[in-house]
Amino acid sequence: MRKTVSILVILLVFSYLGYVSYSLLLGSARFAPTIAPSGNSVTIPLLAVTENNTGMVISLVVELKPGTGKVLVNINNPSFVTDTQDSIRLAVNEAAEMTNTDLKKYDVVFSVKTDVSVIGGPSAGAAMTIATMALMLNKHIKDDVAITGTIMSGGYIGQVGGVEEKAAAAKENGMRLLLVPAGESVYREPLENCTQRTGRGYSQKECFITYRSVNISEEVGIPVNEVNTISEALDYMLE
Repeated sequence: MRKTVSILVILLVFSYLGYVSYSLLLGSARFAPTIAPSGNSVTIPLLAVTENNTGMVISLVVELKPGTGKVLVNINNPSFVTDTQDSIRLAVNEAAEMTNTDLKKYDVVFSVKTDVSVIGGPSAGAAMTIATMALMLNKHIKDDVAITGTIMSGGYIGQVGGVEEKAAAAKENGMRLLLVPAGESVYREPLENCTQRTGRGYSQKECFITYRSVNISEEVGIPVNEVNTISEALDYMLE
């Protein structure tokens, strides 16, 4: 009985220490909100893929100003808005949680101008979270680093599609570094190998698939780093 009680006490102590450590991390200088009194705005590149499977860079402007907790969207592409609105809500909530910001005191405005139909709106989630956090922390975003990835609860970054096309677009637009979700800097490309046999009165074709590993950084010519969380991405993206 005494041994069981001792183990429970130890577990409670460790749980308390973990809670205190997490609270101190959120309250540290890095994650403490230092919002400019009059509000502010930042611009961050969004990477997307068009219907023609071409990568493109779209500029997203995020504004944070005193308000009543509204999240506003100024995007002139209805399909992009529909595909992205859930990510916007989650991005704002995650940014507020990670910076201890009271959203009821501010309005957040997202503005994008594009007439091109793009694929994969949720892949902007990580970028939107970082832009919102930069405003809440009163930090600047580096203009030569881009990120693609969804945002998930707990600040984790989820996988996306079209990474190679997005990497090519990032390079063409002068980016020196691309951040991607874990496991997406390399992919397996299927290769079909076929042999044809012919004889008197018959023809037979046999095919099998092999795979080659493609390193996107080497293929496109831009450094590609994997990140698991928003906290990791901040180290690369904030000045």
